[in-house]
This record gives sequence, structure tokens and C-alpha cells, in this order.
Amino acid sequence: MAREAKNKKNPEDFKGKSIEQLILDQGEGKYGLVPLASTWALVLRRRDENRHLTQPELLDLALRQILTGEIDEDAVKASAEELAAQAVSPDGTSDSKKPKL
Repeated sequence: MAREAKNKKNPEDFKGKSIEQLILDQGEGKYGLVPLASTWALVLRRRDENRHLTQPELLDLALRQILTGEIDEDAVKASAEELAAQAVSPDGTSDSKKPKL
């Protein structure tokens, strides 16, 4: 139980730190952050409150949320699966393979 409490991140502890410092402070899985952050950025892009953000701003937001513990890896994967399911139509083809009218 103490281990779970130790692994739980408090977002308030990371308020004044830069993204670079958060990445350097990350103990394990630094290189796994890149695909995770890009996936989370795609999910964030679909939200109305983030539509005005540029791609670098979205990636910064995604990295910050992941590194500070606001969002965990399981939630990112679940959101990505939901996003992928929305992209596939009921007949089993993706939206990109549908003929354009």
C-alpha cells in the first residue's frame, strides 16, 4: 500500500518545472513517452477545448499531463482504442478507405 502511495504523482509538485526537467527527472521509460504522448495528443486534438492549439502546443500539453500524472498510460490506451473504434465504420472499413463524393 505504501508503494502505491509512493508511485502516485501529485500534479501540484510539478507546477514550476519545465518539460525538459520533467523528462530528465523521469526514471524509467523515457523513450516510451514519445509514442504515448503523440497518441494522447491525437486524443486531445479531438476535444473542443483544444482545437485552437497548434501541434507543438498539443504535444507539450500531452507530455506535461503524462509526466505529472494527470493522465496515466492505461487511460491513454483506452482513449486511443475508443478513437480508433470511432474511425472504423460499422461495415469494417476505415473512414479513409471510403470513396469521397
